[in-house]
Amino acid sequence: MSRAWVQISAGRGPVEVRRFVARLAERMEALCREGGLAVVDVTVHGDEDAPASVEILVEGDARRCLEGEVGTHALVERSAERGRAARKRWFAGVAVHPAGAEAGAGAGARAGVDLRELEISACRAGGPGGQHVNKTQSAVRVHHRPSGITVRVADERSQRANVRRGVERIAERLAERAARRAAEGEAARWSEHDRIVRGEPVRTYRVGRKSALEVAGVRAPAGPAR
Repeated sequence: MSRAWVQISAGRGPVEVRRFVARLAERMEALCREGGLAVVDVTVHGDEDAPASVEILVEGDARRCLEGEVGTHALVERSAERGRAARKRWFAGVAVHPAGAEAGAGAGARAGVDLRELEISACRAGGPGGQHVNKTQSAVRVHHRPSGITVRVADERSQRANVRRGVERIAERLAERAARRAAEGEAARWSEHDRIVRGEPVRTYRVGRKSALEVAGVRAPAGPAR
């Protein structure tokens, strides 16, 4: 089955945009599950409440499932820190990229991670309510303190297996980060950080009750050429 990365990025935006990224990533993960995609893991780059980007690794036809979601998303919300005269529209980008072969999996990948630098805790596999809740909490959250990378893994039935997979994922992400810094020419998904187009967002949101995102507007598809 094909795999893909769903990337939600703040570009070079301020903390308000990064907070939007965290909320938007939750929505994208829910849409992936609702669309029948298997969520393999979630990688957070930076503070979990205000990350620079979030990557969701999924199995299935991600481009078809998220066809209307790729592009710029806008949040209409005034910043409490900036006063009423400050800007109130914040922009984040959603992109889908094919996932290549995962090199270095297994014990070899785990060997490069110092387990003393990890924080491991149990968590639910899915969002609140519904059939996706993991009532046994076999899903795990693995946080690598030095890099700030956090991975949530729920694709194995046992918690021990998910911990092992989570450590492997951390090692893979660290290897990818090192390769990106050393290589010339960044992978396509990383260039999306600087490609957020602030005009004509595909969706516009407002914050509703319980701080949940509510869709306030959707860009109409372009009509046929005349």
